[in-house]
Amino acid sequence: MTKNFSLYLALRYLRPKRTFVSVITLISILGVTLGVSVLIVVIAVMAGFHAQMKELAVGYEAHIEARDAWGTSMFGENHRPPDAADKPWREVIKDLRSTPGVVSASPMVRGLLLIESEGSMAPAWMWGIQQEDGNRLAEKQKQMVEAGELDLSGDNIVLDGGVAHAFGLKVGDTVTVYAPSNLNGIVQTIREIDDKPEAEKQAAFKQLRELVLPLDLKVTGIINPPQFQDSDKMAIGVVPLHVAQELRGIDDGISSIGIELQEPYMAGPIKEQLLKNKVLPESWEAFTWMEAHARLFGAVQNEMMMMYIILFIIVLVAAFCVMNTMITVTVQKRREIGIIAALGTRIGQIMWVFLWQGMMVGAFGAICGLAAGLSVAYNLNSIRDFLNDKLKLQLFDPAIYGLVELPAKVLPKDVAIICGGAFVLCSVAALVPAFLAARTEPAVALRD
Repeated sequence: MTKNFSLYLALRYLRPKRTFVSVITLISILGVTLGVSVLIVVIAVMAGFHAQMKELAVGYEAHIEARDAWGTSMFGENHRPPDAADKPWREVIKDLRSTPGVVSASPMVRGLLLIESEGSMAPAWMWGIQQEDGNRLAEKQKQMVEAGELDLSGDNIVLDGGVAHAFGLKVGDTVTVYAPSNLNGIVQTIREIDDKPEAEKQAAFKQLRELVLPLDLKVTGIINPPQFQDSDKMAIGVVPLHVAQELRGIDDGISSIGIELQEPYMAGPIKEQLLKNKVLPESWEAFTWMEAHARLFGAVQNEMMMMYIILFIIVLVAAFCVMNTMITVTVQKRREIGIIAALGTRIGQIMWVFLWQGMMVGAFGAICGLAAGLSVAYNLNSIRDFLNDKLKLQLFDPAIYGLVELPAKVLPKDVAIICGGAFVLCSVAALVPAFLAARTEPAVALRD
């Protein structure tokens, strides 16, 4: 016998021949290859999508947004208790800018707008920001402008592309905007008008027109913000800070502070530090960009985990094929196993014959699957374009999925888990036939 008797015999049994066993072995390898390659491609796309969503959030929104929990609401009413006195927001911004890790802190006014143009109206989220003092949030918004520029120096507005295209607006046009912050006053005035005598109604209607307070703003740019699956899909209107304050009727107040960090992924610890060190007043609250989209990121992570489980079933099926192959080999080679057992071969050596087979099938299938999976993952968009051209289809339409290209991010950790998992499953699948072969009685095997 050779020194590596078990390995030698395993390679001999796996040597390609025109037998039923060789066909089953080939099918087992193909099954492992298919499972590993599909897993690598799907998990790479999911990881790429997850990373792209994070990049969009980091490149669009404030890393941390702090706001007065008792401050002005979305519609401008002040709900602060009389005894809740905090330092002015300008002092808060000054303290934030001197905090290690913070690149910029910018005042913001959020709210709702009603945009009117030639009799058509549409709602939009209002972002009131300023461009001074190295405002990193304004720099982010500049990157989203597809026409014109982010000019927040006067009574201007940078309009969402959806509204602009729907209304036929272009840079230089003028739109009328209304703030719903005075809805309560409008409703109350209308109720009072109904109770007034006819002679006083004209004066009341004049008062109502003054209450609406429309503003004419010039469109200086058209913005194309990213759309997130967990967003409300409402359009965005970026206006100067002073215009937003006037629309919401909060004088010199703000609704929140946008904080930009040197390391966006350190937003959680830095937020806790700001609250712990009381850089933010006690009545303030803060949330990070990860918390703002926690539902979306959690959903993508859960989908990745489900894909792992579902697609690993393919590898599990391939492992059962390996087990069937090994069982078939033990049946066909029963007399040979009996002979080598009668010659004094140890049980461990017989078991390792079949364990080596399972390990080699798993290793070869994992390597082939890795090569195929990486080839597809790195050429995913070329394959999509080829199929679209040949089949006359529109696979992964950007208008539906919001992705110009299919993102694919191959992570070494994922590749190691997938290939290692396939190898382990195939090796474990060979244990049962190896155990059965090792327990073969030489006399019984030779008699049969």
